[in-house]
Amino acid sequence: MASSRNNALEFSSVGSVLATSLDTTTGSFGAIQVLQDTTFGDVVSSNVDQTTHTAFSGKTLGAGTILYGQFSSVVVASGLVQLHKV
Repeated sequence: MASSRNNALEFSSVGSVLATSLDTTTGSFGAIQVLQDTTFGDVVSSNVDQTTHTAFSGKTLGAGTILYGQFSSVVVASGLVQLHKV
């Protein structure tokens, strides 16, 4: 994501996906927006430092949290997130 484009506009133009409990969602996502307190099972990203497949496993993030990066797979154990496509 090393360009000068407007990421907010790009996110909105390609859509998003809602992921809820026990969903495994794959694709190309630039942000994970936590809509309800969410516990993750697995998050795969290609450019978030110090992130492995298990870094988010079992971790709970509060509603309102937004994670930016390049995500290719997200498993939600419980809660609700919106995955913004890129």
